[in-house]
Amino acid sequence: MLTQINCPRCHTPFNAEIHQVVDVGRAPQLKYELLNGTLNLFTCPNCGTSGQLATPVLYHDPDNELFMVHVPMEMNLPHQEQQKLIGKLVQEAMNQIPAEQRRGYMLQPKEIISYQTFMEKILETEGVTPEMMARQRQQGQLLQTMIGGDKSTVDTLIKERADEIDETFFAMLRSTIEAAQQRNDDNRLIKLINLQAKLYTQTEIGRELERRQGALRAFQQEVRQKEGLTPQILLNHVLRHLDDDGMVDALVSMGQAALNYEFFNLLTQEIENQARQKNKEKAKALTGLRQRLLDLQNEMQEQSRQILEGAMSTLQEIVDAENPEAAIQENLARIDDTFMYVLAAMITQNEEQGREEQAAELKRVQDLILNEAERQVPPQIRVINRLLRAETDEDQRRILEENRTLLTPELVQMLDTLSREVSEEQDGQATEIAGRINKLKAMVEARI
Repeated sequence: MLTQINCPRCHTPFNAEIHQVVDVGRAPQLKYELLNGTLNLFTCPNCGTSGQLATPVLYHDPDNELFMVHVPMEMNLPHQEQQKLIGKLVQEAMNQIPAEQRRGYMLQPKEIISYQTFMEKILETEGVTPEMMARQRQQGQLLQTMIGGDKSTVDTLIKERADEIDETFFAMLRSTIEAAQQRNDDNRLIKLINLQAKLYTQTEIGRELERRQGALRAFQQEVRQKEGLTPQILLNHVLRHLDDDGMVDALVSMGQAALNYEFFNLLTQEIENQARQKNKEKAKALTGLRQRLLDLQNEMQEQSRQILEGAMSTLQEIVDAENPEAAIQENLARIDDTFMYVLAAMITQNEEQGREEQAAELKRVQDLILNEAERQVPPQIRVINRLLRAETDEDQRRILEENRTLLTPELVQMLDTLSREVSEEQDGQATEIAGRINKLKAMVEARI
């Protein structure tokens, strides 16, 4: 639900999407938002400050009969008020559940004081054991010690605790690097990148991950050089890594658009070629690969079907709503790239079939979503988007004059980062956009 909160930094009041009742039977995506830390995040539209709101959460998982509530200790609520709040959340949850689906365990939620315990109970339903969670905590502590340690300390830890440095550890390190990038913490970022480079060269898993990343870069480079992905390119790279299932899966995931009839036809020809050459072991391995990839393709197609059906259902709900703006707010968590793709496709389809009224209605929904997305981002990003959409130099100069207070060294740094990211795409359009960004950067610098 939309809740008005005040920015902790500039005290600007604004509306944020806050969920206090998480019923994963009705809204399964909220479970994963909770687990990955994106539930109840807010961004101030005035100063761009982001954070996670400390709010009570009642969690209901009907499949596992899990009904529990966590009230953050930092709210410092008296016991009586806390119980009153919990009762209100229970009532709200029960009102959403049809009478015939209500069960006895829902009468009284388990009160979980520790947020860590709260999350652990959810993770247990995903098959994550207490031992696995304890290991991840140890890995987190190891990472922090490495970040704060000198060269000698890091070298010793790499040798003595090598068994804890695995793919999960590298994922933690990547997340820490991304967080430092978002905060523009250059000193910490340099230290983290140097640590990552050391771990890539001095650990077995690091060398393996580096090898895999190199293979994926080679695949991407050939796709760019050949000006497009083809089934033959995908097959060539898959065959180079036939003995590494993880590498094959990564390649297929990256190139799944080429995992089609032609790909499997080429693979079958390769199997027949190996059989003619009396290479039975290779033919057998390729036959097993073909079946595994067929199963993987079916699984991906089923997942894609479910995702598309979900997007279509959400779109229909918004279109049918008496108040589309309110419906968009209620479904913000479901509006993603797939949803926007489906929306754009439906607009095109209606236009091609001459259904102008339906197309106009869908365009209105699209505009409302884009306006909401624009409102959610920090003001600096909004200005950058406006500048990039401006058709003339005069329009850009006018936008800059209207937003003088936002012309800061931080804005220059954001433009510089954006330019580097776009330049990495290495295609004609990206080069043009990077040039426009660099031009804007110079205009901003001239006005500071």
